[in-house]
Amino acid sequence: MMRVAITGGTGFLGDYVVEHLISKGHIPVILTRSKESIKKGNVDSKITSYDKCDLIGKLKGIDGVIHLAATRGSQGMISEFHDNEVLTQNLYDACYELGIKNIVYASTISIYSSQKELPWKENQLPLPKLMYGVSKLTCEHIGNIYSLKKGMNVKNLRLAHLYGFNEKNNYMINKFFRQAFHKKELNLHGKSIAKREFLYAKDAAIAIICALEKQDLSGTYNIGSEEAFTNYEVAFHINEVFCNTGNLSIKDPKASEGIEPSFMDSSLSKKELGYVPNYTFTTAIGEIYSLMKELDDVPLLY
Repeated sequence: MMRVAITGGTGFLGDYVVEHLISKGHIPVILTRSKESIKKGNVDSKITSYDKCDLIGKLKGIDGVIHLAATRGSQGMISEFHDNEVLTQNLYDACYELGIKNIVYASTISIYSSQKELPWKENQLPLPKLMYGVSKLTCEHIGNIYSLKKGMNVKNLRLAHLYGFNEKNNYMINKFFRQAFHKKELNLHGKSIAKREFLYAKDAAIAIICALEKQDLSGTYNIGSEEAFTNYEVAFHINEVFCNTGNLSIKDPKASEGIEPSFMDSSLSKKELGYVPNYTFTTAIGEIYSLMKELDDVPLLY
């Protein structure tokens, strides 16, 4: 049993991580900037400014850290992401002073882009196309420095495109869930060719705890679902599971969809972390559909 601090523990992925930590017999301690974001329940939560001195006080008695906290900017300016890098170094400095070596960092598939090297592997040159990916890669390298020079065990997990239950945004997959739930037509703008790897957030949480329990390991690991789908296939499967079969249209089959394939080889995480996804895309969205039925209100848009 470990006492585990989770930065960003009140967020979308954080909810799944807290739930899985408890199921595995660990004790989660949520770190957050905002008192308003703390959810009711029996989970210990601490307000922090994320500066080094404050973190040293908040992390006393902690055995391991899961680092999820990050801001997402407009993607155009690297300055929008510098707080993430400063936060990461503050966190790792505080952990070092307290002798906390076991850290799991949530990175992203967005550090890759080369279409010539699919499926992407951890040992190839990262080529992020967005400032978000650049910042995530920088935070990975901060962790690598602390592992190599300070004897810490930072695990960087490159998570595939995440989805889950009740995300309050209008990203394609979440909008499709709500439209299919209301038996509305799902619309695609153009042709659907590029295959992307989607990861159920519950599987991401499982992978994070697998990495946490490998206390003496450090390094970088791809975390995927072993499945990749075009936007059309995503919409088709959602409609099938949500009993909205056939309610799908393509506005202009000749139009470019404006995305590129993105999927990874996760064999290293299977070998070294013991991570294997528990859900297929269809079983995951089946679970999401069941949970949506229990909601009092499912708005079409947020």
